[in-house]
Amino acid sequence: MKKYIYSFLSLVVLLGMTACTEDKPDVGPAPTSDDVTFTMQPTADNPNIIEFTNTTSGSIAYWSFGTGASAKGDQVSAEYAVKGDYEVSLMVVTKGGQATSTQTITIANTDYALLNRADYNFLTGGADSLNGKGWKFDKMTTGHMGIGDPAESTPNWWAANALDKDGRGAYDDLMRFNLNGFKYDLTNNGDTYAKNYERDFFTSRGGTLISEDDDDTWAITFDDQSNWNWSISERDGKSYLQFSGDGFPSWQVGGSQEYEIQTLNEDELYLRTIGGDGNAWYLGFIREGYERPVVPPTPKPYESNDLFDTFMGSSSDVLNLVSDAGLAFTDNFEFNASPASPSQFVGKYERVSGDNPWQNLQSELPFRIDLTSRAVFKMKAYLPSTNDYSGDLAQTVVVKLHDSLQGGNSWQTQEQVVHTITQTDTWVELTFDFSAVSSRTDFDKIIIQIGGEGHQVPGTFYISDFRLEQ
Repeated sequence: MKKYIYSFLSLVVLLGMTACTEDKPDVGPAPTSDDVTFTMQPTADNPNIIEFTNTTSGSIAYWSFGTGASAKGDQVSAEYAVKGDYEVSLMVVTKGGQATSTQTITIANTDYALLNRADYNFLTGGADSLNGKGWKFDKMTTGHMGIGDPAESTPNWWAANALDKDGRGAYDDLMRFNLNGFKYDLTNNGDTYAKNYERDFFTSRGGTLISEDDDDTWAITFDDQSNWNWSISERDGKSYLQFSGDGFPSWQVGGSQEYEIQTLNEDELYLRTIGGDGNAWYLGFIREGYERPVVPPTPKPYESNDLFDTFMGSSSDVLNLVSDAGLAFTDNFEFNASPASPSQFVGKYERVSGDNPWQNLQSELPFRIDLTSRAVFKMKAYLPSTNDYSGDLAQTVVVKLHDSLQGGNSWQTQEQVVHTITQTDTWVELTFDFSAVSSRTDFDKIIIQIGGEGHQVPGTFYISDFRLEQ
C-alpha cells in the first residue's frame, strides 16, 4: 500500500513540475547580414531618385541612405543630387533579433535641379554663392542659446539674454555652409565655447582649457576640416541638419551631430539637438552681415495700482507670478503645517536640482510701478526644517524690483530687500519696504526668490498672500 502511495505522490510532483515549466515562445534564430536582402531601382523619371524595397521576410526595415538621410518602411525612396558612390544600409528587426546589410550605389551624374531647393539655398546661398554662406550667433536676441526639457520643443529651463555669453569664445565664430561638395567650415578664431562634459573631445584634439567658470572655453584650432560636411534629411515631418567629421555648430554641446531645424530662412537659422547630457539644447544664428531691425519698445504708463497674488490660482489675482529658470511652482497647493492644523491653499515653491542656479518667481507688469505713495510689500513664508540648510541653500526670502528694458542686465539696476529667516516650521509674515527708492520710475517687474541663488541645491518652501500695502 505504501508503495502505491509513494508512486502516486511522485506522479503528482512530476505533473506539478511539468505544469510550472515556463512556456518560452519560439522566436526563431537571430538573423545575420546574409539574411538581410533588399533591392534598389532608379525611378522612371529620374535616375538620381532611387526606390528601395526590403525583401527580408518578417521584418521591420530601417534605412540609412549614405547622405545623412534615413527612413523606415519596406518601400522607401531617396534623392541623390550629387554624383558619387553611397553606402546604403538596411537594418532589419525580426522576432529573433536584428541584423544589417550594406550595398553601394553609384550615381553617375549630378542633378542640379535636385540641389535647387529652398532649404539648401537658404543655408548656403545657392549654386551662385561660390564661397558659401556665413552664419554667426544671433547674440542680441533672447533665446540664441538655451536648454530645455528633452520632451519639449522650447528652451523652457533657460534662454540666453542678449550678450549673455560674451567673451566665452562663441560670438566671434563664423560658420560657413557651401553647396559645392556640401562643405562645412568653422572659423573659431582660436577659441571655442563648450559644455564641460565635452572635455574629452577637446583634450583628444589638442585643446587647452583657458576658462571653466561658466562651462568651458578652449584654446583650440581645427586645422584639418577636410572631412567636415553637412547634410539635410527629413524624418517624421521634421528637417534635420547633420554634421560629419568633427563638425559642430560653434557651441559644442555633444550628442549625435544631428540638429532639428526649427527655423531656416534667408536671415535666420535656429537649431535644436539632444546634447551629450540628454537635455535639449538650442542654438540660434543669423546670416553674416545681417542686423535685425530695431523696434523701439512701447512706453508703459506710470501708475499706482493694487498688486497682489494669493497663490490660490484665482483669476482675480493681479500678479499671477510664474516660475522662471526651472523652478517648480504649484498654485493652490493644499498644505498642512501639522496634522492638527487646518488645511490652507498656498503656493508651493520648489527649487530643483539642474543646470540653472537662478530659480525664482516673477511677473512683468503692463505699467511702471509708482512707489511714491505705496512702497511696502508684504507676504507670508514657511520654511520647513526638512530642507538641508547646511550648505548653499539659504534661509532667505528676497523681493526684487527690475526694469524689463534692461533685459538680461536688469540685475545691474535692481533694488532688493532680503530677509533671513531663523524660524522654521512656522508661518512668518515679512515686510519689504522700498521707500528708499520711491523716486525710481523704471520698475515694471517683480521677482520673488527663496533659498538663495548661484547654486543647484533643491529645497521646498511655501508662500502666501503677497501684496502691495495700501
